[in-house]
Amino acid sequence: MNRRHLLQGLSLSLLSSKLWSASPLSGLSHPDSQSASPNTRKTFIFGNATRDIAQFHAFAQLASRLKPYGDVQIEIGELAEKSWYEMPSTNSPWHEYANEGCCFAKFFPHPKIAPFIPADWVAKNRELLLAKAEVLRQLGLNAAFFGDETHILPEPFFEQYPHLRGPRVDHPRRSNRQEFSWCVDLQETRDMIEWMTTELKRHVPEIKTIGSYNNDSGGGLCWAGALYSGPNGPSHCAHRSAGIRVKEYMEAIHRGAIKAGGDVDIRVSGYFCENEDQLILQMLPPNTFLAGNDPASIGIGSPLNETYPAKNLLDPISLLSTLEKVKDPAVNTISIGSTEWYYRAEESLPTVEKLIEIQQECLTEPTHGFISRFDKLHKLALRWGGRENADAVVEAFSELHQAFVLKEAVAPQFSNFYCYVSTRYITRPLLFKPDVLTPEEEHYFLPFVFNVAESEARNDYNDMHGGRIKGPASWDDEGLQNAIARALHAAELLQGISAAPSQEWLKHVAISLKIWASGVRSMNNFYFGQLIRDRSAAAIAKGPHAPSKDSSWTGDADYQEWNSIQRDELDNTTELITLLQEGGLDSIAYARNKRDEDTFVVGPDIIQALHEKTRLMQREWLDTQKYLKSPLK
Repeated sequence: MNRRHLLQGLSLSLLSSKLWSASPLSGLSHPDSQSASPNTRKTFIFGNATRDIAQFHAFAQLASRLKPYGDVQIEIGELAEKSWYEMPSTNSPWHEYANEGCCFAKFFPHPKIAPFIPADWVAKNRELLLAKAEVLRQLGLNAAFFGDETHILPEPFFEQYPHLRGPRVDHPRRSNRQEFSWCVDLQETRDMIEWMTTELKRHVPEIKTIGSYNNDSGGGLCWAGALYSGPNGPSHCAHRSAGIRVKEYMEAIHRGAIKAGGDVDIRVSGYFCENEDQLILQMLPPNTFLAGNDPASIGIGSPLNETYPAKNLLDPISLLSTLEKVKDPAVNTISIGSTEWYYRAEESLPTVEKLIEIQQECLTEPTHGFISRFDKLHKLALRWGGRENADAVVEAFSELHQAFVLKEAVAPQFSNFYCYVSTRYITRPLLFKPDVLTPEEEHYFLPFVFNVAESEARNDYNDMHGGRIKGPASWDDEGLQNAIARALHAAELLQGISAAPSQEWLKHVAISLKIWASGVRSMNNFYFGQLIRDRSAAAIAKGPHAPSKDSSWTGDADYQEWNSIQRDELDNTTELITLLQEGGLDSIAYARNKRDEDTFVVGPDIIQALHEKTRLMQREWLDTQKYLKSPLK
């Protein structure tokens, strides 16, 4: 994970110049006509991952609709492009976590750090940051900066300053090169962090919140229990507690902000052991909060990480349930996620608009229990679908919600993000003998499979980032099939709507639900296909061989199940190709530039890759009968 978790859940679509479409129904006023009383005003912190200033401006305009209810802050720390200098020459999937992570040094490096980071790249990052800040300035909005000031530094830096070397922070099962952060227990390090904070805040005084993500995705604190390679660091700070370490680290950031003219709130997040959490909580400086331990904040957002790469989806039922808490005056901060974890994609603007609209409704007229939440959903359905379609819209979002809940209940480890994309189920062929492919045939998918060992990436479909996933009890599990059926029913309901005020967005939701269902089917097929391959290991090791000549109506049970799985995956992929060719590309996250394709994002040639998947599957269709007994009727 990474700093997106600080926001607790955080393709440009063309919008009309008037982003609010007035409802044709009487009695429905624009939510902006209301505002919150002073004692209920909130702070809204939006995540954002775009590198496009026009898109950022449109996003900020949408976010500004929440200004009547409080302070609106938008994250502006996106890098102009990946930290290519951090990538090893050999495949190292862990570095994909880290190379989009930001920190002060990638915008305003301290003079000791600057020689070790490409200056032209830093200039591009700074240019993007300042352009976003200018947009916020024009709209009267504030900024947030979420990063990790314990981010890895280049090895030549530590060769020059060996005394600053802190803990090893990479993941030994996911990395092919060790990486180190610096030691924040040293006053010299904290002075440098303070200096960089001052520079950042001086250039962007609109920054009101700074986030610090720790012990994951490229950064770490000395001797932290959650470090992937185990607690480690220099001996001189081994005796220090996590509480004092974080306290002094945060105080350096506060000092730097104050020197630039104004303090900031700091939100600390990441992985900490339970005893570390308690020590940190006891010693946090003022205006500093530990994520997960702040009862005054809630997080909402798009389910992009759960539905990835499908975009344009919202779960209004879950949103309304969480937003019911906003009526509590003690809840003063709402973090709003509309991006995926690793900066590869952001939600479509029409979906962000709907997300904000739901918030406006709940801020203007808070709900009080199930009935009022249902009434609110129906009110939104009237606005989005019109009177003729409102019931269908309510039913569709109810089915969507149940589909997500069911899938999570029966197959929580079937991760769209980590299995469907970063293990490349989406584009790789499902084969009984994956090693029959040539290197040239594997080239379009194998380098993007998250695995440090090429043989494991090739041969174990159920290896996920160095561990093994678990799925339902059976391939045709009733709960999982029910989840898929509910999603497809919701899509059918939405596609049947006509002349709705939000017609185009609802159609995109329908397409995205079908893409999500396709991902769940693929994960199920690859998972159980691999279990068959596991059970057939001895037969595979024996090599191709003729079956016995005994009569059999079914042949091996695994032979029959493999055929069913193989056919389902072929049909599933063919249906996905049709979806994408008929406008579905607007509903998925993919890299617009081939260079940007990596383990966490598919490339711009996804349709071509899907065609290649089906071609290779059909070419190797008969492989299973070379190893398992086929029917002899």
